[in-house]
Amino acid sequence: MTGIILGIGNSAALFAPKGTPFDPKDVIELVDPEQPHVSVFDLSVLRGDGIFEATTVWKGFPVSLENHLRRLATSAAMTDLPEPNIDAFTAAVNTVIAAYDDSEPGPMLRILVSRGYDPTTGVGAGKGRLPSVWIFLDGKGLLHSLEPLTMISLSRGYASDVTAKAPWLLNGAKTLSYAISQSEHRLCDRRGIGDSIQYTTDGFMLECPNSSIVGQYGDTFVTPDPRIGILNGTSQRELFAWALEEGKKVEYRKLPLAELREADHLFMTHGGWAIPVCELDGRPYEVDAAQVEAINDAMHTGRTHDLALTIGPSGDYEF
Repeated sequence: MTGIILGIGNSAALFAPKGTPFDPKDVIELVDPEQPHVSVFDLSVLRGDGIFEATTVWKGFPVSLENHLRRLATSAAMTDLPEPNIDAFTAAVNTVIAAYDDSEPGPMLRILVSRGYDPTTGVGAGKGRLPSVWIFLDGKGLLHSLEPLTMISLSRGYASDVTAKAPWLLNGAKTLSYAISQSEHRLCDRRGIGDSIQYTTDGFMLECPNSSIVGQYGDTFVTPDPRIGILNGTSQRELFAWALEEGKKVEYRKLPLAELREADHLFMTHGGWAIPVCELDGRPYEVDAAQVEAINDAMHTGRTHDLALTIGPSGDYEF
């Protein structure tokens, strides 16, 4: 059985203008995942300069793939990378999925895009300026668990209007620069806490190191408006789609930390999963296991896919 699939993308095809014909067999080359395939002269290594997306492939179905690729394109625009060819990337992902043959039903899919070789290095000066692309599917590594999470809140160190004042900080782009997120995870490990949630210095919620947060208040589900400078969560939109299909309400808005703590239920969403939170800053929360199972089943079967594509914040936003 093959439980880890790695492919190196054909950047010329993956970043060709929309509508450009391509052969699905030529968009990606499958390689041995145990061998090295990244140059130290690549900007992903030297500078952490790149973007990525990640989701679960549940029994062959890549959860929210279209929304992930749309968000990849948004991140590319924010970071001055070429526009991804969504059709070519979809074909590359499907090639990787088709090669997977393992008993694990929910391997993790990652799409990594680097700016490519650093042109200021001797090696990079002789290379083209196309991005580097890797796509892998891993059913052998650490996968998601529905074990209820304990969480703590941590200050991000800036106010809620920083995105408007300093757009060059790239808040809201899904970049490879994850040093702060990794630092938060290490802090949680030292404290024996499952994960963390960030807030601004003026008290508004942001996001988790690599996920979104959703609070449930009766039949209303609320998440921070991504225009504050956070990712527009893909799994969060799937959860919102489930809620709307069940006749419930959903809201995007500036969400104070104090209000989040008053939720009836909390969910951390990422990678094609909604994971229940059982504690935040020492306050316990009830976990509705049946509801959690229903949400994830809707995501993994594709029931919420089409509606999730239409969901997002609307109207004016005041920083």
